[in-house]
Amino acid sequence: MSQPLDQWGAFVIVAAGIGSVFLIVPLIRYELGENYLRVALGGVTLRKIPFSDIEFVDTKAPLWNEHWCNAFITRGRIVRIRRKSGLVRNFIITPKDRETFIQELQARIASR
Repeated sequence: MSQPLDQWGAFVIVAAGIGSVFLIVPLIRYELGENYLRVALGGVTLRKIPFSDIEFVDTKAPLWNEHWCNAFITRGRIVRIRRKSGLVRNFIITPKDRETFIQELQARIASR
């Protein structure tokens, strides 16, 4: 008799986990500081990339990369930041206005 309850409990846990992903992912933000690109969730920094570690920026999405997307439908929003160091050098983000973000990021990189 406890087995059906255990299965329902597992289902509820999985459903809650999937639901929380759908709530949290859109809250991810990208901020350009003075010296780094910051990926944040609310006020919590999830990831920082120094401008000095950025090799180039483009709109390709290679197979091997680190994803920090804030959208489930990423078509026309993908920005790849190629790092100079690290095991996984491709860093993918999805800002709303891709072209403006790329211009601002390249301007910050050039000024350093």
